[in-house]
Amino acid sequence: MTSKALLFALCAGVSQFAFADLAVAQDKTDEVEGVVVTGSRAASASINGVVIDPMRLPQSVRVLDEALIVDTGVTNLSDLFDFAGGMARQNSFGGAWDAYAIRGFSGDINQGPDLLVNRFTANRGFNARRDVATVERFQVLKGPASALSGKGEPGGSINIVTKAPTETAQGSGELSYGSFDAKRIMGDLSGPLGGGVSARMIAVYQDTDGWRDHVGSDRLLLAPSLAWTPSDDLRLLYQLEANTVHFVHDRGLVAVAGNGKALPRERFLGEPNDGDITQKTLQHQLTTTYNFSPSVAVEAGVQYRDGSFRGQSTHNGALIGTQLRRQLRIHDYTWDDLSGRIEVSFDGKLGGLEHQLRAGADAFTYEQHRIFYRFNPTAATPYAIDILNPVYGQAKPVAPLNQNVLEELRGESLYLQDLVTLNSQFTLLVGVRQDWIRQTNTNYRNNTVTRQSPSQASPRAALTWAPNEAFSAYVSWGRSFRYNQGSDAVGGAFPPEKGEAWEAGVKWDLAGRLTGTASLFRIDKENILVNDPANSGFFIPVGAARSQGFEAETNLRLPKGITATAVYAYTDTEITRDTRTNMIGSSLSNVPKHSGAVYANWRSDGDAPGSVTLGGGVVYVGERAGDDVNTGFKLPDYVTVRANLAYNVSKAVSLHLDVENLFDTYYLESSYSNVWITPGAPRTITGRLRVSF
Repeated sequence: MTSKALLFALCAGVSQFAFADLAVAQDKTDEVEGVVVTGSRAASASINGVVIDPMRLPQSVRVLDEALIVDTGVTNLSDLFDFAGGMARQNSFGGAWDAYAIRGFSGDINQGPDLLVNRFTANRGFNARRDVATVERFQVLKGPASALSGKGEPGGSINIVTKAPTETAQGSGELSYGSFDAKRIMGDLSGPLGGGVSARMIAVYQDTDGWRDHVGSDRLLLAPSLAWTPSDDLRLLYQLEANTVHFVHDRGLVAVAGNGKALPRERFLGEPNDGDITQKTLQHQLTTTYNFSPSVAVEAGVQYRDGSFRGQSTHNGALIGTQLRRQLRIHDYTWDDLSGRIEVSFDGKLGGLEHQLRAGADAFTYEQHRIFYRFNPTAATPYAIDILNPVYGQAKPVAPLNQNVLEELRGESLYLQDLVTLNSQFTLLVGVRQDWIRQTNTNYRNNTVTRQSPSQASPRAALTWAPNEAFSAYVSWGRSFRYNQGSDAVGGAFPPEKGEAWEAGVKWDLAGRLTGTASLFRIDKENILVNDPANSGFFIPVGAARSQGFEAETNLRLPKGITATAVYAYTDTEITRDTRTNMIGSSLSNVPKHSGAVYANWRSDGDAPGSVTLGGGVVYVGERAGDDVNTGFKLPDYVTVRANLAYNVSKAVSLHLDVENLFDTYYLESSYSNVWITPGAPRTITGRLRVSF
């Protein structure tokens, strides 16, 4: 069956069946010491796809919810990474997107991480950083999860469950002002309209001068949604998200004699008159479910996304003495992405055992057109700037055409997953996914066309032993398959990435006061992409890499309003096979061996008027490789501290004061090379007025 035929069938299914998001009305929620682990029989939005006590789920799961977002005052998804455990910030393409590695592996090096939104793939294309205003839960499912989530990393899958209309009237609004003239306004209204219809509207506008010289940004986000529930068994949900972002493409600092902190962290080495990069994304999701009986449901969903990434920017090149030679780049990228899925779930007894069985199909069709101009500096025309005394405004060179490529992707898959309760102590999870991908790259510069049609089966299996309510142990294994987007320097397609992951762990729950998970893992993966040392701006696949380590997370809830959460990760990565002999044994870039975070919160009197909330946290990130070509360039370790204060004026109104990087630490967040280094933000103070009802 072709992608278009399967998508037509999926669209037809949407008109006949209903599909539940994990909205408030149908969600089954287990609170685990400040972290909400979710699942429901119609778990379309949730990455788990099961309803089970977290102690019996044979995987490490980390869920960061709206309460943590409100308490900490974070506005971008990347600010949550530190609390997820085992996630490391990666090259963000000059501030263009949220970039991370999970258990050592970083997803698409050229287009951002593999991110799911309500279990729909949401990373195809050059997407802007995600705002948290629409986020209900940020789910990090560690270990192999190929059976349901599809394209992703063997280290884990990341899913965002977005806010949907509620059956009771509610709303919230927030005004904030902070350091560097940062202004933000957010509104969120939701409730019933009558006749089983409910609606929600989320809107955000923010603007900042930025803490880097000449580097500002603004964002406009509109996210309306409609839900119709004509009966207890039928529900339809439509969600729209329109996002427009303007930002300065900023390649950060350069290292001087190997020191990435030699220059002032606010020093801008581009050109202010380049103007803004403009990113636009429009996302539609239509989902529906129909419950045939208490044990059988059919779900279906369709997503359509399109977007663009346009503008010019000046990029750091080679440092000669104090003169930084620079590139001029002009981007004109557009894309559209149609995907859908249909799924049948069964919860009940088969052969005398309890089963949660899910079987489904999904498909997508995607096109991206990349037109890219680039000027490369030479000794005769260096387009240089003095890093110690920058003078802006020099004449721009002519940037010749570098890429004109149309990438076309088509894919279909079938998947099956079953969670079997063997007895009161043992739970078995098995699944398999079969993917068929067809990729065509048309290079209009040299009139060449390359094609490939990879396919792969991705099985998984996991077993949990829970002898009592306070303790459980599990082991998990799976294989992963991930097609690589883009093309190399000559327009050729990349081979797909294939991985194998093992994990074993233990979980504990001590009277609901102290919960947590500790796990060991090992992942082997081939065909990951790294920078092409012979062709700047292009990528090549390395032979194979390995990541292995230990992770632990724990959550504490004490009487009198005290909660705390902590994560730690030891991640040891190395390239195990490669044609470039100097790479064998080297670490993967931006992945520290040691990282961790702690955050604690105290509320004097819950949500009552006059209640005070105090919060604080510490983040540690260890030393890590600063590039992926084994030059020896390192990013030093760092510690940052945050503090939060809130006062409830009334049940509906609260005042907040948030301080990030309390002690004004100069740290390096990530890098692509020793001339593309992203420094971390200095001390940032924000005041917020929040109203909710």
